[in-house]
Amino acid sequence: MDYNAFALGSQRYRIAKKSCLYHNKNMNILCVCLSSTIQRTLCFDSFALGDVNRTKIWREDASGKALNASRVLNQLESGSSIALCPVGNKNSDHFMDLVSHDDALHVHPIYIEGKTRTCWTLLDDSHASTTEVIADEPVDPYHLAGAEAEIELLEAVKEYMQIGDALLFAGSRPAQWSANICARICEVALKAGKIVLADFWGKDLLTTLQTCTPQIIKINNEEYCATFAQKSLSEEELIASVTQKSKELHNIIIVTRGTEDTIAADDGTLFRQPIEKLHPVNTTACGDSFAAGFLNEYLKAKEFSVALKAAAWCAARNAQSIVPGAIR
Repeated sequence: MDYNAFALGSQRYRIAKKSCLYHNKNMNILCVCLSSTIQRTLCFDSFALGDVNRTKIWREDASGKALNASRVLNQLESGSSIALCPVGNKNSDHFMDLVSHDDALHVHPIYIEGKTRTCWTLLDDSHASTTEVIADEPVDPYHLAGAEAEIELLEAVKEYMQIGDALLFAGSRPAQWSANICARICEVALKAGKIVLADFWGKDLLTTLQTCTPQIIKINNEEYCATFAQKSLSEEELIASVTQKSKELHNIIIVTRGTEDTIAADDGTLFRQPIEKLHPVNTTACGDSFAAGFLNEYLKAKEFSVALKAAAWCAARNAQSIVPGAIR
């Protein structure tokens, strides 16, 4: 590959894609993802361990939590979101080709050494089940993201926060990124006076909270319990913990619980949001779709209960699509 031509082409691609944020006057949301993914969705009439299983259909998508959220945001409001993510240069052509064929994705890539990981979603129609298989790329000391990539990423966040309204930062932090990168990304957006929705957990969230407090934390039940309680919580205990933590942080905390009601609090005030009962097709990225729907509606009117309803609607629509992070 001609890397000089590759770099020039990447720069032109970024400039063209980036322009979408300047033309949408409604809202501009930057979605940041440190763990971008090539998602392969395989659909089976039925799937049996130990047997030969043949797909009826399959597809590939550029994915990752924040990319899924960005796709939903752009389906809600065309051109309202751009995704900023690392892309491994060993399979970058394939990843960016998937992006180019997705009308609802606008991506600013940060090119790093190694490969973008691959994940498989196995959909079994006979059991209405979704199974996720994640194949993280091996950590190679020669494939660390490095200071240059982190500087480029943070500078891009800073640039977008000059023109955007909000940051949606979602997904796990691969080992090649420094331990405080999540906190630094959120801090850049908060210092710019923007709304931050954080959809990550564990040590990265606790480290971030030592530096700054995102206005919105959205995580699932298992992640919340592992981060703030270090044990499983009953519903009653969860409600008490979420309301107390939200009041302590003076922010919004949203805990999704699969098919059970979402538990949320706004500065200590409790909210419950029922989940629409339906026959799911693919539950991958329902949480990402929830986050996108919530932030989209919250930015419009700041009405918490209305935003929760919009979030639940987006999650339900995503569950009826085989595309990860899609509401149509």
